[in-house]
Amino acid sequence: MKARDTAFWSATLLALLYAVAASAAETADKGGPARIPFTLTHSNIVVEVGLMSDHPLPFIFDSGLSVGNILTTDTARKLGLSSKGRAHFTDSSGTGGSTGVTTIQTVHVGAAVLDEQTFAITDVPETLIAQKGKPPIAGFLGAPLMQEAVLCIDYRHKVMQRWKRSDFDDAGLSSIPMRSNHGLPTIDISIDGLQATLIVDSGNNGGVELFPAFAEQNDLRKRYPDLKLLEGTAGGGQTFDVFSGVADAVGVDSNSTLRQVPLSLIAQAMDPAWGIDGLAGFEFLSRLNPCLDREGQRLLWAAKKTARHQ
Repeated sequence: MKARDTAFWSATLLALLYAVAASAAETADKGGPARIPFTLTHSNIVVEVGLMSDHPLPFIFDSGLSVGNILTTDTARKLGLSSKGRAHFTDSSGTGGSTGVTTIQTVHVGAAVLDEQTFAITDVPETLIAQKGKPPIAGFLGAPLMQEAVLCIDYRHKVMQRWKRSDFDDAGLSSIPMRSNHGLPTIDISIDGLQATLIVDSGNNGGVELFPAFAEQNDLRKRYPDLKLLEGTAGGGQTFDVFSGVADAVGVDSNSTLRQVPLSLIAQAMDPAWGIDGLAGFEFLSRLNPCLDREGQRLLWAAKKTARHQ
């Protein structure tokens, strides 16, 4: 029997499918980007969000949330918010269910202002929201932060810039298509020569994480014989086996290749018929400092001459 370790990987809720649509968001600074400072907790982007009170609350920005946002049950209770409808969802383990939803008229995220925001109210395991020495995570921000905007993430300086699309200048930036698949932003990259379609998932603290359908089709257990068996935690709190290793070369495009990227084989979170092979998380995104252009269906980054040796 192989020894089991606890992975520092934990997938947040993915593919939240709302019965109601989120409205457009706005930036507070006309003509320039709205700055959104953040911190990193377990390699997740944590931003301060103003909801019903003057006291901001910590939220994780999760680009893998397909439509809306999440509010923990405890946060909703403290704010006096009650459910005003129902939403159906699928979490990162592939388990579906339904939950209550509420709408907040104005949400402040740094200098960005989002209007008429819908939040699913749901229980989130404490292991996913605990912050050592800090208040627990109050919820998750998803697609609305990217709506009608280009969102640039600077992991080094821990700040996001939210540009109005008409004001964003892409001169000098490289880009690849970032297509929407069931509302999820996906990119095509190569992993040690294998072509894979991955969700751009800022709410995931791994590198490139691959589903069983792709792993079995490409015989990844034999291709990577040194994979280590760990334990992962899904957004709903379920645990599952994770096989963890390293990909030697992850090609973003013909000019940008990232070296020694953490690689994992995880539980199937999406219907294989969707053609999604896995997730691209922090260990991949932080090396690019990408700009996410959801409506333009592009992932952009500043290519460096040293990208092949990162």
